[in-house]
Amino acid sequence: MSGVSADAHPSPVRTEPVAERTAPDARTLISRMAAAEKENRKKAAFFVYREDIRSTETLPDGHMVREIKATYEVSILEGEPYHRRISFSGRPLSPEDEAAEEKNYREVENYRRNTPIEERRKRFFAAEESRFKIDSALVVEHHDATLLGEETIGGRRCWIVETKPRKGTPKPKRRSQWSLSQRIRFWIDQESYFPIRVVAEQLYDFDNARKGTLTEYTQRYEDGVWLLHRIDSQGKVKENGQTIAYRTEQDYSDYRRFSASSTLMFAPKE
Repeated sequence: MSGVSADAHPSPVRTEPVAERTAPDARTLISRMAAAEKENRKKAAFFVYREDIRSTETLPDGHMVREIKATYEVSILEGEPYHRRISFSGRPLSPEDEAAEEKNYREVENYRRNTPIEERRKRFFAAEESRFKIDSALVVEHHDATLLGEETIGGRRCWIVETKPRKGTPKPKRRSQWSLSQRIRFWIDQESYFPIRVVAEQLYDFDNARKGTLTEYTQRYEDGVWLLHRIDSQGKVKENGQTIAYRTEQDYSDYRRFSASSTLMFAPKE
């Protein structure tokens, strides 16, 4: 997780006046969006893909003090997603690293084959709870919403809705409740009600997400499903008297439905 400067806000967008004859109220839009995400999540779970991650730390003069790049192939192993690293720092793995990846793959395969399903289920969903995510159900329950206008993205007409935690909203206790600590702007597709772009601003420090962090998600429509295209999280923090800019970019590509011989063990959590 990276950070953005404390005084940062979601970038202003040029919006067009809301068309009263077509636009539902903001809360209705957010509720319909949550339902669309829930339905889409069931379909998206049946895809495997490639994930490219790049993390950097940069000084104000442009000097890069750290860069880490890695690529993963995400497949289905014994009914659950499995991330296998296939390159590091832009290069194929060394024979030693490839052997380590193969060893880990076999160990996970053995664990999943020989562990009772209920124990695996608990472990799977516990891992989901420890993952940073924007939960639209929490947004519906705890955020106030404002309809800002309309914009066209990639030829698709969107409503723009901004939400923020209402007074008295509890602070998150785990990473899956991340959206309780964010002001969020959604670009909601007018045809499907799916959020094809999301920009979230961190309102205060939570876990390792620093106040001011801006995180942007973009989705694309492919094979009848909305699939994650990119996550871009960036910001600044002071360390040892220096301001360091952090950025993490995650790109998702090469989507394909997984083999019919594979079985998805756990459906996405409702």
